[in-house]
Amino acid sequence: PDCVLFPQGYLDTNTNTCNLGCYFSQVLPWIRSNLRTVATHWLNTVESRALTFWLRNAAEFSHREKDDMEVSVVSLSCSNDDCDMSMAECVCEFEPLPNWVYAMHVPRSSTNVAIVVSPTCSKFGEGCMLHAQELFHFFKQLYPRADITENVITSTSSWYMRMITADHLVCPPGVGCLLPSIARDAYTYVYEVTSPTVRTWLTCTPQDYLNRLTIPSHPPAFVEGDCRHLRARLGEWSPADADMSSSLQYNDPVDGYLGCADTNFLATPEDPYRPPTTFQWDETVWATCPIEVMTKENFCAQMDRLGLKRILFVGDHTTMSQAVSLTSILNANTDISLDPAVVPNFSKTIPCPNHPTFDITYIRNDRLEEAGTAPSPGTPNCGPNNDHYCYPWSSDYSNYANKQLLIVNTGYHWGDDWEGYIANFQNFVGRIDEIAAANAARAIDILMFRTSIPGHKECDLHDTVYGHYREYCPRIVNGAFWHWWGELPPYNDYAIRIINEWNLLNTVKSGANIELLDPWYMTVLRPDGHLSGSDAGPSCNMSPQECMLYSLPGPVDWWNHLLLMQLKDVEIHLDSSSPLQAWRI
Repeated sequence: PDCVLFPQGYLDTNTNTCNLGCYFSQVLPWIRSNLRTVATHWLNTVESRALTFWLRNAAEFSHREKDDMEVSVVSLSCSNDDCDMSMAECVCEFEPLPNWVYAMHVPRSSTNVAIVVSPTCSKFGEGCMLHAQELFHFFKQLYPRADITENVITSTSSWYMRMITADHLVCPPGVGCLLPSIARDAYTYVYEVTSPTVRTWLTCTPQDYLNRLTIPSHPPAFVEGDCRHLRARLGEWSPADADMSSSLQYNDPVDGYLGCADTNFLATPEDPYRPPTTFQWDETVWATCPIEVMTKENFCAQMDRLGLKRILFVGDHTTMSQAVSLTSILNANTDISLDPAVVPNFSKTIPCPNHPTFDITYIRNDRLEEAGTAPSPGTPNCGPNNDHYCYPWSSDYSNYANKQLLIVNTGYHWGDDWEGYIANFQNFVGRIDEIAAANAARAIDILMFRTSIPGHKECDLHDTVYGHYREYCPRIVNGAFWHWWGELPPYNDYAIRIINEWNLLNTVKSGANIELLDPWYMTVLRPDGHLSGSDAGPSCNMSPQECMLYSLPGPVDWWNHLLLMQLKDVEIHLDSSSPLQAWRI
């Protein structure tokens, strides 16, 4: 295309600036329009799935449905355009990306990840097919619920259509991605060599085209704060040594059913601690992004550095268990009642010897919605059968005087009501924006959505961890008795998609971006330690069997260790004025 678009060349090599000839401005809109028209026809005639969102002209989020596929494409091609298939030999310059780059650009909500390879890269590119095969196996681990494919696409038109119609496109340096990228509207990442000069005409496109895509420089530079998009996605649980196991215990036991197993545990010289508290999470791929065990001092210091005066947890019992876990780690878990006859909400002030105090507040709201009436113990007020508890939370959040961290979760109490969940999550995001528009202080808050964790069927039979995801797969369950746990991963995916779209609206929204707290993978590997687990003992009997909530201390503590590490990474981005871009979720 260089000869057509830039008859005088696209680059002034003396100044390293773009030389935009008249043909460029005339031809480029025509190329974009034609490619998008052909892509629409291709989707309607070849593909069975719905049009991707930027071709639907949808004004808001309401186009998202349960059965939507989210397709991510990684396209591998030569970075030069000197080769064609008629040649016997040719030098194809292939420059792969490191695996952490793909992990940040391809969202964890992807249902399909396709690796497409150009025929010239396959035939002439040194290491091209090897890289494709390595990516295939890597993606199988990183996206265990997605359909992963790897193909050499011999038809240029089919190759282009896959790139244009994908929800997300990631390209190492390669000329094959240039035309498809200008036909897209979002989630496009085309790496470009810019030193000593740019290699292609892509960076010379008009600004309205550049606004639709991201052109990172190659080779990519890892930023320390990027760990929050990689951490806890691949790893394993390993036995902790005595010192680590000791640090995972609470100074004071938790009252009530969450602390029953620990209170009744009888320590011996051989087994001084409950088995579920003797494992640590190890990052097996990104060792430079570990989860470190928090201390009161380093958590207080992190809250101080971010200027946070409160952590507000809003959600159901799983969220309450995380809030109780955090207060326990910080030695402030006294006078928290788990009695069902008592209002479950609480607020604790955390004294910090070397830093300002802050509060931890929990408000029970099973569905992240504001019901018309107020609940009370034994008197639920929300849900289709009015059998859930939704204590008001938005006024408390909106009127708080200082900067705060809001951590929310929803999903467990929706069963198979997809339409309700979709509308509810959209309403939540809209409510966040309304609150920030009315109160500028809310625009600087830190917001996090925690993914929902399915339980483990027959958890009383498990006394140790799973070694890998394949052990968990056969035990995925669904149905009313098991709380529709099988719906939770798709609910998470939907939330992540909406969060991605929300975070793209930098110029038209009032609310802060939403960060992701995702302990899903690390927790599905923990069938041990549930309230009805083998370590609970007969005096902690739960009826019916409770295989979703965990005893404390236990696996939930690692959600909070993960929280601290994520807050450290958020601080790095805020300090460097780096935008929290949606593509990194």
